[in-house]
Amino acid sequence: MNTAPKFDKITLPRRGNRIDSEDGRLRVPDDPIIPFIEGDGVGPDIWRAARNVFDAAVRVCYGDRRRIEWLEIYAG
Repeated sequence: MNTAPKFDKITLPRRGNRIDSEDGRLRVPDDPIIPFIEGDGVGPDIWRAARNVFDAAVRVCYGDRRRIEWLEIYAG
């Protein structure tokens, strides 16, 4: 169940769940929502390539069992 807060200018992924902690240990769901800041300049090019690498690494390690749901956030 996605219990994330609502935002005015940020679009939450349709799927995915937040990472929680319990007794000092992380509880990472099979579909964690991971925020990223793309940046400007070369940032978009680097992010596109890096995201492909991250997604491929998760596929290699977990197959279709796990995936990252990316959430773009802004700074500045």
